Amino acid sequence: MSRMFIQITAIILAIATLSPAAEGNQHSKITTYPSIVGAVQFPKRKMSFVRHSIKIQIPENAQAISQLKINVPSGLKVENDITIHDESKEKIAANILVNESTIIIDFPQPPKPQSRLEIDMNRVKMTGASNVFTYRVFAKFVGIESELNLGIAEIRTSR
Repeated sequence: MSRMFIQITAIILAIATLSPAAEGNQHSKITTYPSIVGAVQFPKRKMSFVRHSIKIQIPENAQAISQLKINVPSGLKVENDITIHDESKEKIAANILVNESTIIIDFPQPPKPQSRLEIDMNRVKMTGASNVFTYRVFAKFVGIESELNLGIAEIRTSR
């Protein structure tokens, strides 16, 4: 019995050492699509109303964004008090529509490439008990009707 155990162990170790390691390469240098680079809440503690901010990086070679759509997570109510600015705090003109579960931001003039957008939802009411809120963010580009999923902006709170 112990001889069989030793043989099985030897085979398992041989297989484990002969398997190639999985490698991954970061390809952020060649991306041409906008990406979510941050999401924060102020103040950090749960309050009646808080500000949620989502930051989106627009790369140099990106196609012009015509619209952003943000799905509001359950447990939150976002009021129509939203400001959008770039990294130099210059306000960006946008038409904003807020309903119960979605925020739609239309840009009459697309944001400049190689910039960072900050979307500040200034009056977010927390109605749920969760400490983690995930916003799904989508983008539409000039001349293209379909949406591109930019990913998830996750905000963690403390009690």
